[in-house]
Amino acid sequence: MGKNRGRVMKMNRQREDGKCEVCGSTKRVEGQTHYICDGCGSQLEELEPDPGFVPEGQTPTVLRDSGDRNHLGSRIDPSGDKASENFRKKHMATSYQKPRFIDIIVRELVKKCGTGNSSQDAARLLIEVDSKERLGAVRKKRRGTKGMGKEESKQYRARAFAAAALHILNSNGHSNTAPQVARDWGLVYLDLASAIRTLRSNITEFEGAMREKPSVLRSRQLRHELGRLRSFLHEQFDMAEVDRIIEAASRILTDEGEPLGANDQWLTGRFCNVPSPRAAFEATVTAMAGLGLPLRCARRLYERLPITGMAYFMERCSGLFAH
Repeated sequence: MGKNRGRVMKMNRQREDGKCEVCGSTKRVEGQTHYICDGCGSQLEELEPDPGFVPEGQTPTVLRDSGDRNHLGSRIDPSGDKASENFRKKHMATSYQKPRFIDIIVRELVKKCGTGNSSQDAARLLIEVDSKERLGAVRKKRRGTKGMGKEESKQYRARAFAAAALHILNSNGHSNTAPQVARDWGLVYLDLASAIRTLRSNITEFEGAMREKPSVLRSRQLRHELGRLRSFLHEQFDMAEVDRIIEAASRILTDEGEPLGANDQWLTGRFCNVPSPRAAFEATVTAMAGLGLPLRCARRLYERLPITGMAYFMERCSGLFAH
């Protein structure tokens, strides 16, 4: 009989004529890693590798979660009893074909972001939350799933949680492309915000950052955001010009009472109630205008780094570039 997925198969159960060696059936269905005989549930030949997913042996341990943990870990032998046989087929199909929702989330994360540090940190956060509150059981209505089929809707919900994990890490100073990921996946902002709230209500690993002195946390976040902006500006300008823009943006933030230095006080100013990503971005666009750079460069920056909540500002910032 076919062995449990996750173990090495010494042989498959398909003859050269395409029939299963155990029951003789020619019908088969796709499992996670092999074809499965539809007649008796035996494991047949291996599936072609999916180019969109990372082979298990090359995936960091924390991202290697979608395989065996879903497996039922037992085997039911063929039987002549019809009721038992139906149950056995259902068992095999469930064992080989139905990943848990957390596995789908991590798979979407890896397919989009690879297996670097950001993906690993996001996966740890997601797995921690799922151990406390099964994310697959969260049935809040998602606006973006309207008109979608069951599988497409499940993928959308999984992507919302993956992007939410990246967003939380980004807010805590971890460099990643959370805004671009949410945009590329077409996530509705309210759906993303709901997923973020669900994760935040269950996380403990990153609570230490939340207990930082507000001015220290703000300083770290602003410096992180300016660093991100520097990277995206370099797509349009040489480093000398990038340095000029970031220095001018830093002066704008400091003049408005923002604590860019680790020991700076956080004073009441124009940005004091504005999230750090928005404050840094608005200061950078204002700096670009002050240096005489064209509006199209600011719009290009926004296209590459779509900061949440900046659409209204970008629609009305043309006056800054009038001269």
